[in-house]
Amino acid sequence: MITEFVFIPIFAIAAGVAQSLQYLNRYHVIREPPEHILNRLPSSASALACSAHALNLIEKRTLDHEEMKALNREVIEYFKEHVNPGFLEYRKSVTAGGDYGAVEWQAGSLNTLVDTQGQEFIDCLGGFGIFNVGHRNPVVVSAVQNQLAKQPLHSQELLDPLRAMLAKTLAALTPGKLKYSFFCNSGTESVEAALKLAKAYQSPRGKFTFIATSGAFHGKSLGALSATAKSTFRKPFMPLLAGLPSCAVWQYRSHAHGS
Repeated sequence: MITEFVFIPIFAIAAGVAQSLQYLNRYHVIREPPEHILNRLPSSASALACSAHALNLIEKRTLDHEEMKALNREVIEYFKEHVNPGFLEYRKSVTAGGDYGAVEWQAGSLNTLVDTQGQEFIDCLGGFGIFNVGHRNPVVVSAVQNQLAKQPLHSQELLDPLRAMLAKTLAALTPGKLKYSFFCNSGTESVEAALKLAKAYQSPRGKFTFIATSGAFHGKSLGALSATAKSTFRKPFMPLLAGLPSCAVWQYRSHAHGS
């Protein structure tokens, strides 16, 4: 059910785009575009069919052998053509026999995953922290189901009670005067927010330099990447933000303690 919470909005957007195209054509908002533009317009029928196929896959609990093979082919093809072929090759490099990476199908337990071939994996990564209470934890599943039945997402306009309650909970857990929360979608976004918050406070005081430790990883958006050490990530986007020298951890600690 957690998977449904993640994917349904995405495919609802795809279906909405397709329906919008149908609307535009019906009312002749798009009037005989040049051929080269027409050829690049997405097919609304194709988008709707793909969305329906994905929603059908979410509803299925089991697949037969042929369906599993077809799913594997689809996933590899769509990653290659529409997500990132480099990411696909990376997964290929860490798979036994040089084959493409395993296609996940479902959680086997709180701490295991099962792929489309029936192989079970112990999940030592935990989605970089998003599964810190395990896969399909019944308490989480129940809470998500109840909230989906009530209201899937907040309106962005009215005050949502759960955000206020979570902020209050975090304030009770954090030390000292840390009492405000800024909620983000990712670690990278939180680093960007932290950089901006620091600049907003320190720039009027004439302080403009950040220090990042050598070997650090903070994300791949422009500000976060400026504090990330790995040259492979940094090189295509140089020059990055100024005022971000790096130093070893021991040097930072030595200066911080005045030694």
